[in-house]
Amino acid sequence: MLWELLQPLLFGYPPPPEMIGSRYPEFFYRVGGLSLTMIITLPSLVLGAMLGCLLAICRRKPSRNASFVSRSILCCVGFAASGLVEIVRGLPIMPLALLVFYLPFPLTGMRFPGAILAVAAFSLYAGAYFSEITRSGFRAIPHGLRETGRTLGLTPIGIFLKIELPLIIRNMMPDIANLAVTVFRDTSVLAVVGIAELTYTGRQMMMSQPVNYGLVLLLTMALYWIPAALISSFLTTRSDGRSAFRKWS
Repeated sequence: MLWELLQPLLFGYPPPPEMIGSRYPEFFYRVGGLSLTMIITLPSLVLGAMLGCLLAICRRKPSRNASFVSRSILCCVGFAASGLVEIVRGLPIMPLALLVFYLPFPLTGMRFPGAILAVAAFSLYAGAYFSEITRSGFRAIPHGLRETGRTLGLTPIGIFLKIELPLIIRNMMPDIANLAVTVFRDTSVLAVVGIAELTYTGRQMMMSQPVNYGLVLLLTMALYWIPAALISSFLTTRSDGRSAFRKWS
């Protein structure tokens, strides 16, 4: 009985054949439930981290030694990056998801699988917040370390990768854990656009099996809470000063 309820929550319901497109791999249409939620969350965090680092770098103040033209270009790039971050941060995730889901078809005439659009929406969402987390990590780096890197002959990219980034990641780990849990939890809004993730599947089950309404709801909540707790414990710092990631690495 319990497994019969857990199975669709974990893997989703098989879609009808007419809903499976031929342009993209069938996997994108068949996956559902918690599996789809995790498939959306993990790539969104990775792409969001990459986008966030890029936005944070673009928003850094240009060097005083740079030429006027270089400073002007960097200021324009920084202004555009700041505008993107502020727009995304100022929007609730649901309108942002609706925008990403319904805008591409009028512009391109192409239909994309819901999983791809969901990853795009949450990558943008995570990237904006990761940018702010990264900027706070930059501020925690003593200016003398950059001067040391220049003395050693490192390029700006080398200083960032070899000196700043390891310290930034250690300082940002609690905030990264909070963002990861938030992105995982907020994927539930995709039920509004018909993506068969965990919340959507749970709602389908509650409508089709009203006698098991309470049990399905509890199982759905547990399937959100358990991965969120594991993500948080895996990333945040333990009382002995080591993170779970460092313990297992």
